[in-house]
Amino acid sequence: MLTENTAKSDKIIYLGLFLISFAMVFTSAFSPFNFRIMHVDSAAYVTIAQGITRGFLPYRDFVDNKGPLLYLISAFGLNFGGFTGIWIIELIFMFVSVLFAYKTALFFGNKHYAFIATAFSFVIMLAFFNIHAGVEEYSMPFLMISLYIFVKYYFSPKQETGFVELILLGFCFSCAIMIRLNMFFLWFGFCVIIFIESIIRKRFLMLGKYLLGFSIGILIALIPIFLYLRINGITEDFYNQVVIAGGARGFEITNLKDITNHFYAIIHRNYSFIPLFFGLFWIITSYKKPVFGFYLAYTLSYFLTALFWAFGGAGGSVIHYNMMFIPYFIPVLTYITGLLFSAFSGLKAKNVILVLFFCLVFSEGLARYFYDLTKIFNNNTGIQLKNAGKMIDDNTNPGDTIIALSFAYIYPFTNRNAASKYFFQGSGLEHIQGANEEFINDIINNKPAIIVVYNNEGIEPYRERWHAPVYDLMYKDYFLLSDANGYYLYKRKENP
Repeated sequence: MLTENTAKSDKIIYLGLFLISFAMVFTSAFSPFNFRIMHVDSAAYVTIAQGITRGFLPYRDFVDNKGPLLYLISAFGLNFGGFTGIWIIELIFMFVSVLFAYKTALFFGNKHYAFIATAFSFVIMLAFFNIHAGVEEYSMPFLMISLYIFVKYYFSPKQETGFVELILLGFCFSCAIMIRLNMFFLWFGFCVIIFIESIIRKRFLMLGKYLLGFSIGILIALIPIFLYLRINGITEDFYNQVVIAGGARGFEITNLKDITNHFYAIIHRNYSFIPLFFGLFWIITSYKKPVFGFYLAYTLSYFLTALFWAFGGAGGSVIHYNMMFIPYFIPVLTYITGLLFSAFSGLKAKNVILVLFFCLVFSEGLARYFYDLTKIFNNNTGIQLKNAGKMIDDNTNPGDTIIALSFAYIYPFTNRNAASKYFFQGSGLEHIQGANEEFINDIINNKPAIIVVYNNEGIEPYRERWHAPVYDLMYKDYFLLSDANGYYLYKRKENP
């Protein structure tokens, strides 16, 4: 009877975990219930993915500074089922993330505590989850699986891990950095501490096993990706755009005062300082205990992650970066849940009180979610995109090109390709030498059939260095075809 009850309880928990995952992606911009305009970053990723399905190549035909795995995942989703295919991938990735978050939480509390901690860790994530099918979302399962393996290592009696898990750990590491290069701090913090501990304990054979398994996992993921780059002749383009330009963007800030201000801004978003606070607390209280290394690595990883983002120009203002803190909330919220249950032990409605308490504390995530939920019913930007794309196709010929100024929203909705590999003109391109001049030459020389300007409540995107010559050309040789559907469409005159 106990076994049957346990099995039934587990089924209910796993159903609950799936429902958490479903709720997380239900309001996605890619939702089949009501597709809507994507975040500016997602639009760029999907445009490149769409280009891949049409035979184009990332880095050569589209300039961006993210890893190729991001585009390939999106391309697979598009081939599988269009935007709904991307949404299904979101759901699968989110379920894996939630599942391993729960499995990790079980090391710090019972099933009841672990489920509550998992649920509210993802409520916290809602406060930062404004980019769907993006870098942080696709990296999340690899982070969660890796954290689970690290936790399992430290909380096992002999502090050992299986060879297959080591390979999986290396595989997850490679996948994460091939989505975005700066995703390595979780692995860096834990691996440094494990390496030092192994040297101190003279576990040299075990250390060799760790290095071998981890390296094999890295190679399993990296070899196919680098073969893809090499066979297509885009390795150098990848290096220049992702490693050089992306690295330069990650270290835009060098002033100590600005770095400090960014750091504090990052860790104060929706209580993101909590893992750091408890990490330091656990370091002090677990000194000389077998799990001391875990808490040291946990705190180091968190600190280095926040510190690295503080060097970036957008680190102090871009909220979606904080999604990468969610794995660190799992142990903390499980621990806090146990403390609160003990404190409320004399109350009959302790479950309700605990849930209400967490809802109040993390209300920012819930408020953002319910706001996004309303968009399912009253946001028609997806229809506008489709209408604008159809208008472009109807007023151009096959082989014609277009260009969108600043934002790349329109490309996935038209059969016309971009007139320049700088299909969007974001801040990250400033670190690519000659990009601005090359973009202007592309537009002046190629004269796209239509120039698209996103009209956000009357505010047109404009970057003077990039767009001033294009506007001059537009006012001279183009006429306004349409200002409907949230876009200004300027069509090239037949005899300018």
